[in-house]
Amino acid sequence: MRDHSRSIVKALLPVLFLGGACSHTIPQAPTKPAPPPISSAVPSFSAMNKEQPKAPLSQVPLQIKTDLTPVQNAIRDAIPERFTEAGHQLGQDFRWTFVRTGPPQVRIQDGLVAIHAEYKGDIEARGGARACRLDPVYSTLDAMGKLVLLQDRESVAFDFEPSQITAGLKPESDSRCNMFNIPVKDQLAELFALSEVKTALADAVQPDTFGIPFQRIWDDLEGPLAVPVAALNTRACYYGHPREMVLGPQKGTTQDTIITGVSRQMPAIAFEPACTEASPTTALINIGNPPPDSKPFAMQARIPVSYVNLSHQLQSKLFHQSIPLDGAGTETAVIERVNASDANGRTLLAVDTSGDLKGTIYYWGTPRLDDGGKSLSIPDLQMANESRTAIDSIRNGYWQMVDRELRDKLRQAATSDFSAQLDRMKQAITGKHTTGNMTMDILVTGQQPDQVQSTPQGLMATVLLLGTASANGHVVVEKNIAKAPMKQEPR
Repeated sequence: MRDHSRSIVKALLPVLFLGGACSHTIPQAPTKPAPPPISSAVPSFSAMNKEQPKAPLSQVPLQIKTDLTPVQNAIRDAIPERFTEAGHQLGQDFRWTFVRTGPPQVRIQDGLVAIHAEYKGDIEARGGARACRLDPVYSTLDAMGKLVLLQDRESVAFDFEPSQITAGLKPESDSRCNMFNIPVKDQLAELFALSEVKTALADAVQPDTFGIPFQRIWDDLEGPLAVPVAALNTRACYYGHPREMVLGPQKGTTQDTIITGVSRQMPAIAFEPACTEASPTTALINIGNPPPDSKPFAMQARIPVSYVNLSHQLQSKLFHQSIPLDGAGTETAVIERVNASDANGRTLLAVDTSGDLKGTIYYWGTPRLDDGGKSLSIPDLQMANESRTAIDSIRNGYWQMVDRELRDKLRQAATSDFSAQLDRMKQAITGKHTTGNMTMDILVTGQQPDQVQSTPQGLMATVLLLGTASANGHVVVEKNIAKAPMKQEPR
């Protein structure tokens, strides 16, 4: 009889234990729980501040083509058509006239200027013991110099520096006599007043006479560069965000001169219905040898995940899913609604349940990029302290039973895969794209995760697209720029 009574007591124990706890309501906290502030436990997530994450600085090789014909014409016009003794100190004793026999040659190659002109004339002494007349005298004028780029922030101008100038005598010239104390060919430098010719050539190309409007190149580099993506009914919008242009040597001929250099910029790309016009910025230009850079070109791809969409994703995956609350399966909660929002730079999930556990359970965590930046997850998702306390007020240790069944479901449902979106973006931006007078040639060869930022609107995931890039543009040399820039020595 004693054994039979003991068996009844054992059979009734689960019933007695569960008798008043078949359905529980989670006590409501007076305020929405807030995760603890961001601490040094996650130092790599600097994007938890509210500033938009910045792209890394990349260096893009530049080739800017221009036509130096206006500069060539100005130098050609400065070459004298004739030389005479008028106004010369030797004019009292000698008379001479040299007339140019044809158009002078002015050749520009790799920024170096070569000048050649030919003259025919005669020289005569004005009486005296050295009476002599040379006719004809065939002479040449040759000069070399360098076109120098000058800089003052957004403008680039030219300056011409003649380095040497000589006058020569052709062998077919009359050489019957000599009225000078030195050979005639050596006397030509004074007869031609070469120092004055050198000054005239230098004055022909001054910083206030010729310039290149590099602000237009800067604006083209700024963007936006819009690439239609018909499959997604959107555009891939590329923003160059230039920070500095460093211009180096000139290459090529007069009509096809290439100014080489680099553009340091912080490029970014995103899918947008319409690309946003960039705010105007003033070009920062320096003259010198561009520094080498072995780092790959990197542009920041921005993938927004709104909390509206994340909530919809969670809801579609978890709606009416059951949560076993005990090992025997006698208590079950049902997920009715899941909402995602921002809280102090983290992600807060509010889970509304019905069934044997009614109320709202809060989870929070730090979003992170996974799989090389192809997906987003919340690996450290944890139940808020307020929810733990509220659930434990029903039964000691009860929150752990709930958490064991619910946390993994939430973590899996919160994972977002945007690899297809990234692939579309890489396909769209790879290739040659023209905006204004600038053509960008971009090749994406890889990617790496950057960071995730939580804002009140949603999550902003940034992934670095790696590869190579170059820019080629065309500008026109303009006359009479407004301001003469100051010269800057090469670095």
